[in-house]
Amino acid sequence: MGKMPWGTYLWPGLSLIWRYGSWLGLAIAVGFTALVNLALAASILWSELFTAGLRSLMWAVVGGIWAVSAIFASRWDSREARPQNSSPREDSFALAMDHYLKGNWFEAEYFLSGLLAANPRDVDAALMLATLLRHTGRFDEALEGLARLERCEDAERWHWEIGRERDLVRRAQTRRVEPNPAAAVGVAAGANESGLLAPAATPAASGLTASPAQRAEAA
Repeated sequence: MGKMPWGTYLWPGLSLIWRYGSWLGLAIAVGFTALVNLALAASILWSELFTAGLRSLMWAVVGGIWAVSAIFASRWDSREARPQNSSPREDSFALAMDHYLKGNWFEAEYFLSGLLAANPRDVDAALMLATLLRHTGRFDEALEGLARLERCEDAERWHWEIGRERDLVRRAQTRRVEPNPAAAVGVAAGANESGLLAPAATPAASGLTASPAQRAEAA
């Protein structure tokens, strides 16, 4: 957010109205306007009702409020105009997310492991790491990480997310260990077509090679 026009600093509350549309800024601006009008009226219209010392005090208050407001608004605007530095944690998590979305599992795991080493209760990092381990087939490590996360004090708030990720890990684990009947049939059919499987002997074929004594016994 850039700096505002310098003219907005010349009236108390105007900078807040200009930047934020603030009701507080409007109240300050209206209150300062009423104070200036009172000082003008006391000095020009009702000079006989106010002593010179009181009129001077009014103008001193007006000037003080104006100066303090201008300095405060200018410094506040300068602070808001400066870019806000993100925390190291946010930077590391953003890098981990970027590598995760690109499928760079090793790099993503590196940053997530660093976050969890600094704060084992980092739920976002732990859940992302569990998902990463699931994608890479390291199911036992994923389940162990989820179990550690559940033992944290504030893990109750993330009960649904942890349970969902655990279910996904177990489903993926089950799909890996279950045999695939269709694949087995396909392999057998391919072997048969290629002649790797010997055909079963038929009775007729067996009879051609049997001895006379065996044929007599069979009769």
